[in-house]
Amino acid sequence: MSDLHFHGIWRMDWGLGNPNKTGALIAILMVAVWMLSLWRKGGFWVALALFTGLGICLIHTMSRGALIALSAGLIPLLLAAPRPWGRGKIMGAVAAIWVIVGASVYLNAGERLGQGIVQEDRSITNRFQIWKVAPRMMVDAPGGWGIGSSGAAYMQWYQPLSGHENYRTLVNSHLTWMVELGWPLRVAYLFGWGAVFLLCWPRGTGRWLAVPLGIWMTFFVAAAFSSVAESPWLWIAPGVALIAVLGYRIRGQIWPPGKLWLIPIGASFLICGILAVLGTRHLSMVHKQGGVIVCGAGKPQVWILPDPKVMGTQWGRALRQLVKKSPECVGVVLDAGKMPSLQNEHVVISGSPLPVGKLAEVMATAGKVTLVNPRFYPQEVGFDPARMNVELVIGEFSDSPAAAVWKEKLPAKILPGVGDYLPDWKVVMGNPEKP
Repeated sequence: MSDLHFHGIWRMDWGLGNPNKTGALIAILMVAVWMLSLWRKGGFWVALALFTGLGICLIHTMSRGALIALSAGLIPLLLAAPRPWGRGKIMGAVAAIWVIVGASVYLNAGERLGQGIVQEDRSITNRFQIWKVAPRMMVDAPGGWGIGSSGAAYMQWYQPLSGHENYRTLVNSHLTWMVELGWPLRVAYLFGWGAVFLLCWPRGTGRWLAVPLGIWMTFFVAAAFSSVAESPWLWIAPGVALIAVLGYRIRGQIWPPGKLWLIPIGASFLICGILAVLGTRHLSMVHKQGGVIVCGAGKPQVWILPDPKVMGTQWGRALRQLVKKSPECVGVVLDAGKMPSLQNEHVVISGSPLPVGKLAEVMATAGKVTLVNPRFYPQEVGFDPARMNVELVIGEFSDSPAAAVWKEKLPAKILPGVGDYLPDWKVVMGNPEKP
């Protein structure tokens, strides 16, 4: 989703590999520097100079999410700033803003920052498309899709079949982690953010807490527009700010009243409840529980143990097309050890699913087994043609050493012009619309 150049202009990166992460880091630092204004008399001017320099760098990243995050993070600082403001400080602040605006004009950043307002921007459109289905992904997988699996899950099961953009995450740190985690941890995640905001909330003599609160608000909002929170660099300033807050509260025994803790607790459950309701508004054809994914309605008639070397990484999209064209319900088992009890169903085993020891039980209880370019040997699964109804499908150019051994045991269906990877693997499932 990120591009290091816009109309030939370099988007500042700072070595993080993503201008949005750099923009988020700069926005956090732009809030953090105002802590200097609390330490010494001339700290305001030092903070203002750093704020201005960092503001020019922020504009150079052309990160819209970071700019919005900065705006949110400055709100607590403006509200908690001592009154009245001196004329000199006001003029200095206005001058800093004009310098930053001037940098935006010089870099022609306005065109990039304004995309999506006047005309459609695919970057924004694609984000909304992903975020819209995130609640459904949570409902479809109560236990979560697994750490690091949100982008792949979206592409496999939810991305429109006409779309082919690649995603590693859901382009939103909060939704990414909540989709990958189960409901208990989703509630805990939201409570964690609420607890941080409550601890940083400025009250009474603790008006300086507005700076840590602003830092965390900037971080939170930035993480809502891109998957920036995965960068450890962005956690340093918020982490230091939180340690300072905890030290202040522990030393003075100044804690939020107990009843206020009901706010983050209630908010976390309320938000999860809203997400659950939103996720059930549309009938879904995909459900995941543990290591099993069911695509279609009813009980699966076909179970698949996929191997990416054979089925590639887009087999979920192929299954959606299959289920869309026929009433067949298909189950996918990501771990052979989690295969449900079989009652005469058809099982497709590709490559070498693990653990291999479980395959003997699966092959003995299935009504029919289709082996596709197997990379395990007959003796490993106790192959017995009298007890196992096995069909063998092998690509003409498969380099699996086990395939040759299987061909000595069974007649093989050879797919011409194909190696281990089968681009049209649906043919092995008995799909009536064979290529």
